[in-house]
Amino acid sequence: MNGLIQTLLEAETSRPLFLRDEAPVTAGEVRRLAAGLLPRITDAGDTLFLSVASAAHLTASLLAAAASGRAIAMPAHAQPEYLAEIGCPPEALITDAAFEGLTDGDIAALGAADLDPILDFFTSGSSGAPKRVRKNLSRLEIEARALDGLWGLEAGRVIATVSHQHFYGFLFRVVWPVMTARVSDDAPAVYWENLEGRFEGATLVSSPAHLTRLSPRAELYAPHPDLIFSSGQLLPTDAAQACIGVFGRAVTEVLGSTETGGLAWRRQTAPETLWTPFPDVSITTDEAQALIVRSPYLQDGGTEQTGDIIALQPDGRFQLKPRGDRIVKIDGKRVSLARVEEALGRLPEIAAAATLALPDLKGALGAVVELTPAGQALLDEEGRFRLSRRLRAAIAPVLESAERPKYWRFVDRIETNSQGKRVLSVLAALFSASDGEGTPQARHGPAASPLDALALEIEQTSETTARIAFTLTPELIYFDGHFPGQPILPGVSQVHLAALLAERLWGVAPSSANISRLKFRRVLAPGDPVVLQLRRYPASGGVSFVFQTNGAPASQGDIGDVR
Repeated sequence: MNGLIQTLLEAETSRPLFLRDEAPVTAGEVRRLAAGLLPRITDAGDTLFLSVASAAHLTASLLAAAASGRAIAMPAHAQPEYLAEIGCPPEALITDAAFEGLTDGDIAALGAADLDPILDFFTSGSSGAPKRVRKNLSRLEIEARALDGLWGLEAGRVIATVSHQHFYGFLFRVVWPVMTARVSDDAPAVYWENLEGRFEGATLVSSPAHLTRLSPRAELYAPHPDLIFSSGQLLPTDAAQACIGVFGRAVTEVLGSTETGGLAWRRQTAPETLWTPFPDVSITTDEAQALIVRSPYLQDGGTEQTGDIIALQPDGRFQLKPRGDRIVKIDGKRVSLARVEEALGRLPEIAAAATLALPDLKGALGAVVELTPAGQALLDEEGRFRLSRRLRAAIAPVLESAERPKYWRFVDRIETNSQGKRVLSVLAALFSASDGEGTPQARHGPAASPLDALALEIEQTSETTARIAFTLTPELIYFDGHFPGQPILPGVSQVHLAALLAERLWGVAPSSANISRLKFRRVLAPGDPVVLQLRRYPASGGVSFVFQTNGAPASQGDIGDVR
């Protein structure tokens, strides 16, 4: 099996690599894009930083970088302060806009490409700062061959709900499919509805961020995919069982990290299902039961100790225990709690902060905060909902979505034990109760509605119809965790917004047990202008809705009985 770069250079011109809006993107097109990009990167320095939504653009950029002798860097996101922190100069950043208006270049120049270029990924290190993880492409190619040895007979065309900007998505959506002549979707699906009718015979590359939020419409997933992968964080047992019921087969979970590559896999058909190491991966432990891995996927092919604590079985399989460091997984993103606390501590409103993952709240990130006098004054004036939104917005320039706490507690003092250490169980207990909006109650301020984060303009209203205009603000709580690096307004949240507005306008509460005729046509993202049209059916109590953005329909549906 040839490597990725060699495959891109030698594949038949007409061979489809990716699928974009049901149209194939061929190997010839990727080579044309790469050749056209070469003149645009002459001043880019020694490393190209790739932040693109299109897998075809990513692959073309990779080929152009290899042909020009450059390393490739994969930023986790493209916030300006973050890019500066990882050393990305503006002229080295490649986005999808770089492919607009390309002229044909010298395809022959691609022939000199380095077959084993350097790749830099960025994760959250234990110190809080972004950690650069350097790998040669050949390490990912070794892993892709192992994946094919395990699941090549089951795998088909690739559909996905995860980004290729992170190691897992890049390996499973680009490297493995291209090397093995499997067509992969050019962009991940945002909603499950985007994949309706496309599951049959497919390999689904997903994560707990989506697999814990399945649509209640079981028919949406039929016919079923042949293979389902999940990685980024552990899939809760109840979600794993729900997936078996919906998809008709168990999810293949992959345990690993950017540094180590894949460590092990499991199909969670029962609680406490053990993990099986990948071929050629050796798992041992130290005296504290910390996992030590020897793997050909490591950059030096040697050994590394991870932050994972395991119970190793005689047959080589193992059970995973709670981690021994302060790195947690939030929606598949490695989040350094130290980094989040440092960012919060720099805000003038905050005297001290403690953060933690909240397993009972889908693994979301929580913050316990001591306020300064200035922060306390804002809390008294604005209430905890608006203050929490203010604080999230203040850390947005340096932290991506998954790193910003979703749930907040404002306390007089963060409790510590006799040794002066914070006790996780005490912090977690503060989040044991939640209000009607799904946000844990804080010490101060009334519960607030998501509508309070929107500047609503009622353009027209009557006893049965209404037209409301607003802009989706980044602070809207629905964007939390949906999805890291690419925030969108989830479909269920659009239904919720429509129901809340119907209740505010007419005092009705349409039954959410009967939601029908849902259609999602366009993604709604922070900053989008929205017009929402509502129609009320007094006789039955139902409400229909249509969301529009920039004059085009985004979604529509019925809540309750609309006869």
